[in-house]
Amino acid sequence: MYFPIIMLHYVLNDPHESIAKWSITPRKFIEMLDCIAEIGLQVTTFEEILEKKFSGRELGNKVVITFDDCPSSLFEFAIPELIKRDLKAVFYMPTAYIGQYNIWDVEQHGTIETPIMDELALKKLVELGMEVGSHSNHHIKLSAISEENAFEEINDSKELLEKIVGKRISSIAYPFGEIPNNFKVSLKRAGYQFGLSIYSPSQHQYSLRRIGIYQTDSRKSMLFKLSRSYHLLRGIGSPIKKLKELVMKKEY
Repeated sequence: MYFPIIMLHYVLNDPHESIAKWSITPRKFIEMLDCIAEIGLQVTTFEEILEKKFSGRELGNKVVITFDDCPSSLFEFAIPELIKRDLKAVFYMPTAYIGQYNIWDVEQHGTIETPIMDELALKKLVELGMEVGSHSNHHIKLSAISEENAFEEINDSKELLEKIVGKRISSIAYPFGEIPNNFKVSLKRAGYQFGLSIYSPSQHQYSLRRIGIYQTDSRKSMLFKLSRSYHLLRGIGSPIKKLKELVMKKEY
C-alpha cells in the first residue's frame, strides 16, 4: 500500500520561535499545493479511500494532506486555501484538549500556548468536507504505556470524536509517530482502518509513514518527497533510523 501522506502542523506568516520548527508560511503552503498539482497527484482522504475502494494503481496517484493537533489558526489561511482549490485534508485532534491549548508542547517543550479547535470547529470541518481523525486522547507516546492504556487512549478518543462529528472515525495519527505495542490488535479492536506513523520499519495499514514538509523545504525537495523514489529510500532508511534510536537508548 503506497500513497504519499503529508504531515503538517501550523501554517503561519510569523510563527513564534518556539513553534517555528512545526510551522510553514502560507507562501510555502501554496508552493506545496502547486507541487502536488504539477506532478498530477490527486488529493484524497481516508474516508474517500474506503468509500471508493481504490486499486493499488489508483492509490499510487493519490496524496493525503494531514494536520496534527488541530490548531485554530488553520482557519485563518490553510483551510480557506484548501476550499479555494476544492481540496480536502485530514485533521488529527488530541481529544483531551478540545477547545483548550497545546498543553503537551507547553509542558514538554516550553512553547507558547496556541488555541486548539473546539467542538463547533470540528463540526465545521466536516461541514466543509474535511475529515477528522484521532491524535489519541492526551497526546502522549503510546509506545511508552501499557497495551491496555494505549487502547483506552485511542478508543476513548475515537468514540468522543464520533459523538461530536456524527461520523465514523477511520484513522489515527500516533503522537510523536510512536506506534503503540501490539498496535494491529489494538487498532482493529477499536475499529480503525488506518494508523499513521512517521518513521515506520514497515508499511502496513496501521503503520503508514508520513512525509514532513518544513519551511526549509525547497520546491525541488518537496517534489522529491512526493516521489516514489523517496518512498523507496525511506523504506530502507526507516529501519536503520529506528535501530540507531534503539542503540542510543540501549533498548536492543
